[in-house]
Amino acid sequence: MNKFTKTFFVCCVSLMTSLAWSETGEVKSSYAVGETTQSFTVMDVTGAYKGKRICYVCEFQDEPNIIGFFQNTGDKTAEFITQMNDLYLKNKDRHLKAVAVIIAGMEATPWLEELSVAKKIEIPLVVLRKGTNDLAIRLYRLNPEVENTFLVNINRKVIANVAGIETDKFNLVADAATQMLKDNNL
Repeated sequence: MNKFTKTFFVCCVSLMTSLAWSETGEVKSSYAVGETTQSFTVMDVTGAYKGKRICYVCEFQDEPNIIGFFQNTGDKTAEFITQMNDLYLKNKDRHLKAVAVIIAGMEATPWLEELSVAKKIEIPLVVLRKGTNDLAIRLYRLNPEVENTFLVNINRKVIANVAGIETDKFNLVADAATQMLKDNNL
């Protein structure tokens, strides 16, 4: 390995580490508070556009919303999706929207369909069509080491970013969404 390659490698490792952890040890993934949410397409598995490509960021536009990104399927993801759905149901009269995005890709489709029926999920459950190779991962700066990332948004601006939490900490997402609704008189 030549000197340039070694330097480049060290820089890349340092950058990856800084993306994963802040100085306080807090997990980092995706946009910071105040950044604008970008448009990206997903394959809708259970929502109003089932079987079609859709941009829910575009659909939600300025409405208050939560985008939950999940690396994989499983019990923990199912619990988070159920909690997101409950939060949506509690606040849909206040115009809150929500979408759960499975990063793993199209192979998650049957699991999402079963979950939607079993848990009576009303929020759209979607997948990134190209899985871990999807452009949305780079666009949203999703850290592959972080299992979950929740963005709480309004007017296409991030109000809160909660990432890498356990299911018993979902109140961090719920509290941020509730505060956002209150701050915007919704």
